[in-house]
Amino acid sequence: MEKREIDPEKRREVQKTTTRAVLIITAVIVIYVVYALITKNLNIYIFEGLLMLFVVAYVVLNDFLEPYRLGIFEGMTVGQKSGFMKILVLDAVGIGAVLYWIIGMGNSENVNQSIFPLLIYILTAQMKRRFRPEFEGTDQEEGSQSEEEALLEEEPLSIEAQDEDRKEES
Repeated sequence: MEKREIDPEKRREVQKTTTRAVLIITAVIVIYVVYALITKNLNIYIFEGLLMLFVVAYVVLNDFLEPYRLGIFEGMTVGQKSGFMKILVLDAVGIGAVLYWIIGMGNSENVNQSIFPLLIYILTAQMKRRFRPEFEGTDQEEGSQSEEEALLEEEPLSIEAQDEDRKEES
């Protein structure tokens, strides 16, 4: 597989923009909550809508807009398309679970089962991390190989070479 290099400076710039957008949406939610606490008038539908907007915007920004701005979608290989499809499926499951949890927040019957959708989201987010290098066309596994693993993969010394090494040591 052809390894793609993404400029670290451009990646940081794109991630800063994404972070700013997420912070703006978060600030809107916090401002609404503060307003609701002061006026003692929280409209659960508006709050749920803001949370749903946050979840969808976060996923779209991270999994679609960032790769687009980094040029990952251009000239995608079959392996990258496969990685992207895996990420899409995990996004659908994770977003569905979180949206289900958000919609059920106002329902008093859902209190006992409220943690399961969040666990599903956390699991899908962790699984997405594994497929991100495949989608981006970067190969993290090569760079993260430790010295011990590299030594284990080397050819073992022949018996004669081992004997010579022992003689040199003594």
